[in-house]
Amino acid sequence: MKRTTISLLVAGLFITAPNALAQLKFKGSVTGEVLGGNVNSRNGFRFEEYRDLSDGATLGADIKGESDRYHIELFGENVGRDDQFIEFKGGKYGVFKYSLYNNDIIHNLTFNAISPFSGIGTSNLTFPGALGATASTNTATWTPFDYSIKHENYGGTFELQASADFPFYFRGTANQKKTQGIRPIGETGGAQGGPVIELPAPVDYTTTDVSAEAGYATRSRQFSVNLSHSKFQDHLDFLRWRNPNITGLASTTFTETTTLATDSDLWKVAANGMFKQLPMGSTLALRGSYSKLTNSLPVQTSFTVVAAGVGTTRQANPSSTVYNGDIVNKTASASLTSQLARTLDSRLYWNWLKKENDSTRIVFTPTGGNTCDINLVTGIALTTCTTEAFHYEKNNLGIDLGFRVNPRNKVSGGWDYLDTTRERLDFDDTKEHKVYVGWKNSSYELLSTRIKYQRLQRRSNFRLGGINPAANANNFFNFYFKRFDLVDNDQDLVKLGLDSTPLPFLDLGAEVILKHNDFKGVALGRTGDHREELYLTASFGDPKRFRLTAFFDYEQTYYDSTHWQGTPTAATFPAPSGGPPSTNFLWTGNVKDKNYLVGLAADWPYSERLKFNGSLIWQETDGTADFASNGVNVTLFPITAYDSFRKTALNLKGVYAVDKNVELTLGAAYERYRVSDVSIDGYNHTLLVGATQHYLTGAYAFPDYNAAIAYMSLKYKFR
Repeated sequence: MKRTTISLLVAGLFITAPNALAQLKFKGSVTGEVLGGNVNSRNGFRFEEYRDLSDGATLGADIKGESDRYHIELFGENVGRDDQFIEFKGGKYGVFKYSLYNNDIIHNLTFNAISPFSGIGTSNLTFPGALGATASTNTATWTPFDYSIKHENYGGTFELQASADFPFYFRGTANQKKTQGIRPIGETGGAQGGPVIELPAPVDYTTTDVSAEAGYATRSRQFSVNLSHSKFQDHLDFLRWRNPNITGLASTTFTETTTLATDSDLWKVAANGMFKQLPMGSTLALRGSYSKLTNSLPVQTSFTVVAAGVGTTRQANPSSTVYNGDIVNKTASASLTSQLARTLDSRLYWNWLKKENDSTRIVFTPTGGNTCDINLVTGIALTTCTTEAFHYEKNNLGIDLGFRVNPRNKVSGGWDYLDTTRERLDFDDTKEHKVYVGWKNSSYELLSTRIKYQRLQRRSNFRLGGINPAANANNFFNFYFKRFDLVDNDQDLVKLGLDSTPLPFLDLGAEVILKHNDFKGVALGRTGDHREELYLTASFGDPKRFRLTAFFDYEQTYYDSTHWQGTPTAATFPAPSGGPPSTNFLWTGNVKDKNYLVGLAADWPYSERLKFNGSLIWQETDGTADFASNGVNVTLFPITAYDSFRKTALNLKGVYAVDKNVELTLGAAYERYRVSDVSIDGYNHTLLVGATQHYLTGAYAFPDYNAAIAYMSLKYKFR
């Protein structure tokens, strides 16, 4: 719970002139609510992930005041809680309008976390003990805390509106968001892939946004220019922490440094134009924008390497000790909608985006043989590590056509083309063609249908097709492995929708979606996937007496992939080698995800003064993973401990009108949540693998919960 902020509302009351307030006629409601409940869980963050359901009271309001010339409105919900929203807005009809608001957002990540470190919430983490001592593995001595992030937004808008006599308008906005809390981050306590240390990292951001827009608007023309600025400030740029895996007293350093975030500035200018009432009922919309994002960050010149408990400082030797971020985005778009004939309409469109990354390119030449760059021809590791500046350009154009055969039948179709060039190791240019046809039919009184078929073809330029896969392991995987997000793909998509009202007060609906991806030329990686979705709805009853609604959603997805086990042997690929039993061989995987969702809701107006409603929702996610191989005397087993979860939610509510002004609501809710996940089942904060000691705080662990809450609210309505 938090103390209510009312200064925002008080300030808003003085925006409207006192004499104008006297002319207003008010109506609305004010609500007070109390709630309490019980959550049975070691970590009930899922129950309150984005909401504050703690025991206590809250307020709400929805008040409107109107006259012939002026209007104001006060709206608030969850007032006094961590997820409150308050807005005061008003104005003079056709002249100006304004708003002031406070919007708080809570994101609970984990409750009841523990850590061997002290100083949690600050930028310096340490643990008791002399230098050379390890952190305690006795979790009873660890510090408890919660992972949670709170966003507090304060802002306002003001607009001078255009009118027939004065077609110009102006709009200004301002918003400041303060973000504070603690989030989990993972670090290695030694070499890459070494012991894992989970750290509570502090979050202390401030984001300030301002914008101004001026424009000209008539019935046939509209033009505007918008200038905006966003400043992001991270008040804690670095997290320094004592490494519990450094135990050698000869070590020159015991403290590691993790970069959190850095201040940045974003400037953006955008221009819009719209031309209406053109020939053939056409409307032409144009837009262009330019934005520039900059920041500056010092570059660490050294790093720590841990071996046998000794931390050694090595030099990174960066080519620059300051990183200057500089990213420019340019966009342009045009859209023309027309009525080519009485039964034929069209839309032509073009969209262009270019991202230019002119940030500092830093080359590290570390001491001690630490490398990451690879020669793309030979596949041999180089003695440097170089930052990558990702940039790309997109050109998108297309056409949509709609032909109305008769008042109850409409056929549509279209073509979409997307050309993307990018800075990427494997694919640097992609072209996508997408065509679709659709049909909507309402010829039958009891049934309406809609169907759509879409075909997408993607072709990409593979940059690594000329390297020698037999040279070494790097070349082997770069040559054969193709990532499914950009590899050549043929996709088929079918959507079918049905709506029917066979009887009075009975509404039925169904939607089926089938999508198949066929990835081309993939030796290693995902070769294809298939998705099936079914959505059913039914609603029966007279809303004035009793109404029952049910829905069912089922989704099933298959992922097929091929992989290589063992030492790369391009000379014999894809035949197995090293056997029997084979030690180098191909294996294939088939992963199946299944999702179910069933819901039931009822509304029962028992009398004019008493109404009941309730809902029951059940959700489950499960799946399987099967394997096969071409190896000799190789046995593979399916994964039976596949990640899954189940959730049941029940809500019941009764509303009683005490009189025409007072309304009493009583309600209760119950939720049950169960997760089976191999990454958190049997969770161990101090996992020991051989001689490698891990330190885990419990982030996202133990999420199962049973929760029950009850609430009562009293609403006073007036007019």
